[in-house]
Formats: sequence, C-alpha cells, structure tokens
Amino acid sequence: METARNRRRPYLLALALTIATLAVACGSGSTATTIDTPNQSAPATAGPITVLNQGGSLEGHTPRGFAGSGVGLFAGDELNPNFPADDGVQIWLTFELPDRVDATGATLRSDALTVRGNPFEALGNLEVAPVRYDTFGPEVVALEPIGPSVTCPPPEGNSFTCDVSDAVAAADGFDGSRVQLRVRFEGTSDPDGEQDLALFFLSDSNTNEPGIFELVLD
Repeated sequence: METARNRRRPYLLALALTIATLAVACGSGSTATTIDTPNQSAPATAGPITVLNQGGSLEGHTPRGFAGSGVGLFAGDELNPNFPADDGVQIWLTFELPDRVDATGATLRSDALTVRGNPFEALGNLEVAPVRYDTFGPEVVALEPIGPSVTCPPPEGNSFTCDVSDAVAAADGFDGSRVQLRVRFEGTSDPDGEQDLALFFLSDSNTNEPGIFELVLD
C-alpha cells in the first residue's frame, strides 16, 4: 500500500534536482554574471587609454589669417620666406576614440617636439581648443572652437604635455566619438622677421604620421 510519504518522494527528488541545478548555474556565494543580450550596451573600457593621432587626411597645419593648408604639424610664425610677417601657423589634430570609454580626464602629449627660433619666448604658450570638421583643408581656418581653449605649460625639452580634459569634454570626447583639436600659440607672430616654430614630427618635419601626438584618457 502506497503511503503519503512514498507519494511525496518523486516531488522531493524533482525539487532537489532543481535546487542543485540552480546552485551549479549560479554558484554558491558568487556574484551575478551579466549575460549579453541584443539590446545590451557593451561595458565601457576603463582608462587609462592611449589614443594616437590619426596621422592622415584629417590633420595638418593652416595659416591663422588666410586660407591655406599643409601636411606637417607646425605652430608658430615665419613658416617660410613667402609667409606674411604678421601671420602665424596652427596645427589641427584628430583622434578616433574607442566605442565606449569610462574616463573623466584627458592629457595631450608628445615627445616629438623640435623648436626653431624662440617660439615659447616670442609667442607665449601653446593653446588647445576643441573643434569639429569632416574634411581638412584651407577652409578650416575659419572654424570657431566648440568649447573653451586650454593654455598649456611650457614644454620640457622635446616633451610637450597639456591637460585637455575640458577641451575633450566639450568635444563630447568620452562617448566614443571623434575628438579634434586645434593647437596654436597665444601670440600670432612677432616683428623680428625670424622663424619661431614648434614642429612636431618623428622622422621628417613635412611628414605626418600616427604617434606624433598621444591623447591619454584616464
């Protein structure tokens, strides 16, 4: 004769197997594991992350007062003998960031600085401003910054470092977008007629390539 106790055994066994299965799946005392779903965003990448300048068609230099452009990354005055005495030259940089970055600070740096003349005495410090453009060319000379400019400290030897957190934040740099920066001296030119330039290059001053500048996100 089947007793009530015997009738409960299959139910208890099934319950025990269910509990054991859940214990194996979840792990006793373990933290929950996030399972990717089609609608779930990828986790943000924590800093510090170093991003190299693009080194291609979205970078170069332009005069400060008239339309023109070139490949090299120069800032200063008296770029060549035909350059107007009262005009200067400025740098345009592009950084393509990862899709998602968990960062609150940004530093622009380069160990590729070569100085001609005395630009930091004659023209002041370098300034960095956030900009936005789709095509680099002479027309970018008319662009206005999309956020505040940052004044950078003087370099040490051939090493240039500048905290550009505010500039990058203004460029929506931490959402995985493109960050573009304009770099130029506080002063446009001086009247001595001599070349005062900050040149950034790895091998040839007229050649741009990735790694001349780094943007460090942390």
